[in-house]
Amino acid sequence: MWISYVLGQAISFFFTLFRMIPLAWDNRFSRARFPREGDVIISLTSHGERLHRVHYTLESIARGAVQAPVVLWLDEQDYHAGWPRPLRRLVARGLQVRCSDGCYGPHTKYWGQFREVVDTGKRVATVDDDMIYPEWFLQRLLFIGDLRDDAVIAYRAHRIELRDDELLPYVKWTPVNTCRASHLHFATGVSGVLYPASFITYVVEQGDVFRELSPRADDVWLHACALRSGHRVRQVYSHPRNFAVVPSTQAGALVIGNTLMGGNDEQIERVYNREDVAVLVEASRRED
Repeated sequence: MWISYVLGQAISFFFTLFRMIPLAWDNRFSRARFPREGDVIISLTSHGERLHRVHYTLESIARGAVQAPVVLWLDEQDYHAGWPRPLRRLVARGLQVRCSDGCYGPHTKYWGQFREVVDTGKRVATVDDDMIYPEWFLQRLLFIGDLRDDAVIAYRAHRIELRDDELLPYVKWTPVNTCRASHLHFATGVSGVLYPASFITYVVEQGDVFRELSPRADDVWLHACALRSGHRVRQVYSHPRNFAVVPSTQAGALVIGNTLMGGNDEQIERVYNREDVAVLVEASRRED
């Protein structure tokens, strides 16, 4: 599964370079502004050298058919450092940049934003900082979200595989091939995920115990929260969508650590309890 993903991204590398040219142009010359308010917020994080490339992702979102406020969350060190000129141009056009109140790793992408909108009825869509999103990204995510406001909506998800009532290793989980919502579906944040207001409330109520249980695997913690709160995961299409990746020296660092080196399995073992596994086993028996 992960091999096909990596190969697919490698093949699209040169096509991505051509896609980046108009985004660089937009960053220098566009006057299009991000809205300041809305019923859904797009949230992401970035850090270090990646701040010099995050404008490609942000410009791809800015050209979307449907617009929403965008908030970039930074750790304190990056927040108080000098921002690259392309990022400053985006701030002048309405991009909101917030300083995280702690070191939350990949959880920074959603944690501060969830706490900011909890109990307001607003939804949050998370994105990664090294992707180029299509113009229809938010429009289609919201279309499905409006149909299923009780589910987590993702463009890319894995099916959790079990054997003898036990979870198989993460690398043996398979791509989801249905639009049906299920507890067995595990949303991966890379292509974008939409979280309903009821889910946000539950996650905030759990506090930041993820810092000990799943510090480098936000997808694991968020799926466990979905499972325990009764929110199934639905994929937008019947097949996963992998969007273009901005070339980056650090891209894939979490993929290597969490997938290839078993980091996800270690954190899955800490996060999921017997009751969680029982729910997954029951879902598997019911759907097979």
